[in-house]
Amino acid sequence: MTGSGPDLAQLRRHLAAGSGPAFWRSLDALAETPAFRAYLATAFPGALSLARGPERRGFLKLMAASFAMAGLSACEPVDGRGREVPYVAQPERIVAGAPLAYATCALFDGFANGILVTTRDGRPLKVEGNPEHPWSRGGTDVMAQASVLGLYDPFRSQAVRNLGRPSAWAAFRAALLPRLAALRTSAGAGFHLLTGPVTSPSLAAEIARLRAAYPGLRWHVLETVPRDNLYAGARQAYGRPLETQARFAAAHAIVALDGDFLDAGPGQVGLSRRWIEARRAALAEGRLLTLHAAAPTPGLTSVKADHTLAAGSDAIARLGQDLLRLAEGGRAEITDGPMAAWLARAGAALEANRGRSLVTAGLAQPAAVHALVHRINGALGNTGATVLHTAPVPVLGAETLTDLRDAMAAGRVGTLLMLGVNPVYAAPGDLAFAEHLARVPFKIHAATYADETAAHADWHLPLAHPLESWGDARALDGTVGLIQPTVAPLYGGRSAHEILSLFGAEIPVAEGPEQGLALLKRQWRGPGEDEAAFEARFGEALRLGFLPDSALEPEAVTPTGGVAAPPEARPDARIEAVFRPDPCVWDGASADLGWLQELPKPLTKVVWENVVAVSPALAERLHLATGDIVAVEANGRRIEGAAWILPGQAERTVTLTLGYGRRVPDHLAHGLGYDANALRPGATPDRLPDVTVTKTGRTAKPVTTQDLGTMAGHDFVRVQPVGAPSVGDAPGVVVPSFYAEPPSAGRGEASAGAGKARAWGMVIDLDACIGCNACLTACQSENNIPVVGREEVARGRWMNWLRVDRYYAGGLDAPETHFQPVPCMHCESAPCELGCPVEATVHDSEGLNLQVYNRCIGTRTCQSYCPYKVRRFNFLDYTGEMAPVEQQQRNPEVSVRARGVMEKCTYCLQRIANARIDSAKAAHAPIPDGAVETACQGACPTRAIVFGDLSDDASRVAAARRDPRNYALLGELNTRPRTTYLASLAPGAEPGREG
Repeated sequence: MTGSGPDLAQLRRHLAAGSGPAFWRSLDALAETPAFRAYLATAFPGALSLARGPERRGFLKLMAASFAMAGLSACEPVDGRGREVPYVAQPERIVAGAPLAYATCALFDGFANGILVTTRDGRPLKVEGNPEHPWSRGGTDVMAQASVLGLYDPFRSQAVRNLGRPSAWAAFRAALLPRLAALRTSAGAGFHLLTGPVTSPSLAAEIARLRAAYPGLRWHVLETVPRDNLYAGARQAYGRPLETQARFAAAHAIVALDGDFLDAGPGQVGLSRRWIEARRAALAEGRLLTLHAAAPTPGLTSVKADHTLAAGSDAIARLGQDLLRLAEGGRAEITDGPMAAWLARAGAALEANRGRSLVTAGLAQPAAVHALVHRINGALGNTGATVLHTAPVPVLGAETLTDLRDAMAAGRVGTLLMLGVNPVYAAPGDLAFAEHLARVPFKIHAATYADETAAHADWHLPLAHPLESWGDARALDGTVGLIQPTVAPLYGGRSAHEILSLFGAEIPVAEGPEQGLALLKRQWRGPGEDEAAFEARFGEALRLGFLPDSALEPEAVTPTGGVAAPPEARPDARIEAVFRPDPCVWDGASADLGWLQELPKPLTKVVWENVVAVSPALAERLHLATGDIVAVEANGRRIEGAAWILPGQAERTVTLTLGYGRRVPDHLAHGLGYDANALRPGATPDRLPDVTVTKTGRTAKPVTTQDLGTMAGHDFVRVQPVGAPSVGDAPGVVVPSFYAEPPSAGRGEASAGAGKARAWGMVIDLDACIGCNACLTACQSENNIPVVGREEVARGRWMNWLRVDRYYAGGLDAPETHFQPVPCMHCESAPCELGCPVEATVHDSEGLNLQVYNRCIGTRTCQSYCPYKVRRFNFLDYTGEMAPVEQQQRNPEVSVRARGVMEKCTYCLQRIANARIDSAKAAHAPIPDGAVETACQGACPTRAIVFGDLSDDASRVAAARRDPRNYALLGELNTRPRTTYLASLAPGAEPGREG
């Protein structure tokens, strides 16, 4: 290679010869390049620039992104009837300082996930999963966790604007009335509505009323990840569009063709929970629910697979055809190479589990592949057993963005209402949306941000945040979730329902803040239903956060015909580009949230930007190194971004991620990364089959958190083959120590006796961890962890108390991938305590390793002594000069740390303290198992984290400690960590053990 990175050919030989490490974090660590050795030579990579602070303008933007700068004086609670509650007179049901939890929903691309929002004194502070919601069942994702920060985001739109100048709702209404009168005269000719995906029954009813009032109205939908291919595939197979619902619990083997059920998206929370429950149930029966995955670019689904294949998009279709041939008793056409080996294994697993297997395809796959999958499941007898079908969850009947572009180009659009979308940024580049938008005489844009589209609109309207709105939306299974406000609107925004009602022919059902609630009640009150009965039913639904028994019912299906032939194989020299939403900022709608920008991507661990992912083989062919700026071109359009060599990528595939390259001056996201939409085609928004990739000669250094530690020859990650001898630590072995015995046994061997001190501990199941980062964002939200910015992360000053390490095992082209969350270990024999000169780090009587902030003098000795590198030093004062109004999002139960002190995970000590108080109120009754749930534990959609009292043999955490897979991280150091791990699972060697 001519690049500045490691020699990939030499690394291949190194790994093939068996002389390389069993697990490795990155290519630089594997190669032990001089730069990497220099990096490890000092504990603080940024030591030479300690005196430099971040650039002032960027620092102020960053501070604004972390905490709200204005408007929070309006934070007043909302009672159950939609009215703001002043604190002049103490409101009923509200106790000052006491937390309240509102059941509501977080929206993800229009789909709902049930959440609980904790508020104090009218201030929403923290998002938790709603355990009663039938779809999400207590789990969350990073978008839901960060939604509370989005509520306070100072970059949110805060006023009505007319041609870029501040205006008012009354002025907009006055300008709208004559336009509506003209539209009524023309029956709505030239009136177009553009929204995102609509799953809300009440919003769909509002659109239906609008279409009835204006028969000429045309409705269009802009989707980040279109579901058109899914529905078109069902239409090919069954004659009508259908949603596919996977029943993992009934499956013994799963095959995913570019599957995405564990990846970030609307279904991640519910689907990942169902997948891990099925996998655990299979393990209890002595078998492994195997997952076989083929994908052009690594995702959380493919990297968690037991058998993974890197295959380009065309190859996915060919694999689907061969799986259909095998399912129908024929022979495969692919007969050699890695594809044949994967196909043989996957086909054998499906054949051995007819009627108990499951084949799935991701949304990025074309309709032909989805139709193939339906035929495969039908041939195997899976349809109706492991695969169910329901009516589509989103409301169908809308036209596409391309249809809108064509209408604008022809001059047929007179009035355009863009509701909750940003098409000037998000539209595929070949649509030239901004150019055609200029031809529309009357353009209205309603959104939570004054974004790129707002700059091209005549009127911009502030859209209320979901946490300050009334509404409803369906989850992926069809369950209707109710959305209720947790605070009065901070900036005078209105919900989508309320904005649409302004365009209706009828008088709004209510005026002012109760309008949204009245619209919602109108949707769900049955004809002739008694007022008292409805209020009781509706009130109970609000308490639950959803309408019981509202999930869509399965429908019987009958195959209707054949499937399309797979595409022809393309020449080896051609390179395809695939487009994927960013796993942290998704499509860029939340790109101004510092939590999400500083959240490491699950596989690259890159922060504050996107990269161009290339395979090791393509990097060798093009002489690329990570950090080389490359140009990706097709059809006369071009983007430039930093290359990132990604193990597990298909050889001739480059991955471009959405959500970056924003063009809104003075916003946090402005100028970060490249805009992949500029290259994205409108006809096939997930893929370009032929692109040119060239080096520009320039380099950059993407900032990543992955190498803030290294394996250094230790077995951080362990893998347990099913049926093989245990890889866990031998139970009951206690190595002698110089430390005094802690107050409680703390290792789960002794049963709890009368008066025995509690011993808090945690067990993390590596087989269940999918690397989604929900735990990390939840920890940041709970513990007031500041955002430090790109410059600071590059210097090694990342502040998060919890990290999720990613490890590879095997070769460069198709490695196994493992995730390992690493909080503070809460060692019983803690090296950090030995090094602290002022006893700022100490143990309490329950074995918690505490950090006393007002004792800490910042020597950082504890950080040097910690073998796990989980302690953080607060280099800069991110909060000291902030006015009280700027601090309203913070958790008042957690100390705000000053510059110059060490920080770390505390097992959410504040939650333990609350449980102690509740225990004392109940005459010192024992704290029930499960009463204390850490923030990371509660957020995890797969319940990979268990926390509790180790001295109680009946507790779930003590049971997990007794699992043969349980092991201590660096247990050979005899630190006796209270946090331990369950080894990841792998297929056993015995025939028939898989699936």
